[in-house]
Amino acid sequence: MKTRILSAIIGITFAIGVLIVGVHYKIVLDIVMALIIAMCVFEGLSAKGLNKKITVAAPCLAFSILFPLFYSYHYVVPILVFLFVLSLFLAMIFNHENLVFPDLSFALTITLLCTLGLWTIVYMFDISKPIIGAFYLVTSLATPWLADGGAYFGGSFLGKHKLCPKISPKKTIEGAVTGVIVGTLLSFLVGIIFQTFFFKSGESVNYISLAIFGLTGSLISIVGDLSFSLVKRSLGVKDYGSLIPGHGGMLDRFDSVIFTSPLLLIIIMFLPTIVEKAGQ
Repeated sequence: MKTRILSAIIGITFAIGVLIVGVHYKIVLDIVMALIIAMCVFEGLSAKGLNKKITVAAPCLAFSILFPLFYSYHYVVPILVFLFVLSLFLAMIFNHENLVFPDLSFALTITLLCTLGLWTIVYMFDISKPIIGAFYLVTSLATPWLADGGAYFGGSFLGKHKLCPKISPKKTIEGAVTGVIVGTLLSFLVGIIFQTFFFKSGESVNYISLAIFGLTGSLISIVGDLSFSLVKRSLGVKDYGSLIPGHGGMLDRFDSVIFTSPLLLIIIMFLPTIVEKAGQ
């Protein structure tokens, strides 16, 4: 547990540093997110041994890096997607004896899932003022991570009934409930902190929308965690990597974010915005 907590502290410190620099120099945030996405994709491919097949790994990693950096150039997006898919099918054609369609499908799915899921963080930052983008970024990360932390400690001290024992034996119903409560309440705390210390130009937090995301995001984070756990079990691996002591790999840490960040984007698009000008 000490290792897990220490790793979390180091990770949070790094994230805060990137956020501070990213508010002033957005390209730094874009590059960091592109590298994180690429690491998640690489770990996903490694779980199936596809990282060793350069004709598969190369286009997957290239797409995961280039898409979040150049998506705003609209004419580039269809070119990137076309070249990515074409490269994978060409790899299968020229290496059909060693590369079968299920491998290709896995590589395509894991790459698009990680890239598009985490790209939404970059997009929300892009479409907003820097401080509002920072709020969206922190919210999209904090809610699933805090819910996961609440579930971990809730399950450790209160857990008696297994949630999905065949998928994730350590997860409990009590832990899941604790995680949802913690994730929802601490989402409010994030809103209060930004409202009190950072919003100085008339912005206000819409706490109703924030509550909706806190609750649904905490629930969806469980879906994301279980989904990637199921993939791990089907491949016979315990963790996607060992980069973060006590947590596993980068994909183990961002699996729930891949599901919750798009949810936040949907909420700010179709519900009353989480951050709005006072008096509007």
